[in-house]
Amino acid sequence: MSKKILFFIEKFIENIAIKKNLTKNTLLSYKNDVYQFVNYLNLENLNLLDEKKVDKYLAILASKYSQTSHCRKLSSLKSFLSFLFDKKYIDYNPLEKVSFPKARRQVPKVLSEDQILRIIDEAYKDKSFKGLRTILMLEILYATGIRVSELVSLKVGDLADDLSFLIILNKGRKQRVVPLILKVQKIIKSYLEELNNTKKKENSFLFPSNSSLGHITRIRLFQILQDLGMRVGINRNYLSPHKIRHSFATHLLDRGVDLRIIQESLGHKDISTTQIYTHVQTKKLRKILEEKHSLNKNIRKLIKI
Repeated sequence: MSKKILFFIEKFIENIAIKKNLTKNTLLSYKNDVYQFVNYLNLENLNLLDEKKVDKYLAILASKYSQTSHCRKLSSLKSFLSFLFDKKYIDYNPLEKVSFPKARRQVPKVLSEDQILRIIDEAYKDKSFKGLRTILMLEILYATGIRVSELVSLKVGDLADDLSFLIILNKGRKQRVVPLILKVQKIIKSYLEELNNTKKKENSFLFPSNSSLGHITRIRLFQILQDLGMRVGINRNYLSPHKIRHSFATHLLDRGVDLRIIQESLGHKDISTTQIYTHVQTKKLRKILEEKHSLNKNIRKLIKI
């Protein structure tokens, strides 16, 4: 990769970092997507980029990646080349008229209320400080539906003084207020008392650890959850913190909670993202109708006749 192209990429990342106020992980994704594109096509001069080369790369994205990854990588490239064209670094943008593949929305898989409660009940058997930490993480996750990355990186200062709510920094660096139920407030109070007694050095995180991040990692929480699930007879391949987030939304919807309230807690920018959970209900309803509805029995009779 030439120094000139490296310069263009760095300028692009600087530009979106300022304009979009993105997280470090999102910026890294943009950079990796652009690097992959440039390296695969062995580009030394972006002005030599033509539609034929672009089509070749897009065919690779379509064949090797899921639609979600395909769309994300294409979005990164479209932003990159639009930036270069706007700054007059290139004379032609071969991606200008390229459309995104029509994404198929997958209905999220969820755990039942019984499965969630079995996992949480199992966590309560550990009376140690780490056990209390696990209990609190699971209770917050299931009571709020916040993202696992938001959960593990919570700071003590993100808690309201009366522990009645959390202040979460969204993906777009905007704050949202997430209320906490009384049960979780009581656990937080007990946990903070224990935390203050066990802290060996100053650490602002609610779930501090010796990791390089200073707080418990998503991977570690994933491992803890899988271990608890195995102990209560749930297949470890069926468990993840993100699945508890999906379960939170689905269970609330089952109980008649307004979709916009669920959207606010999940931190979805667009209500259409939250509406995916209505498909879970539709799927359940269809199954119930197929098994229980009297009309279905009449249809079977008609088929026999």
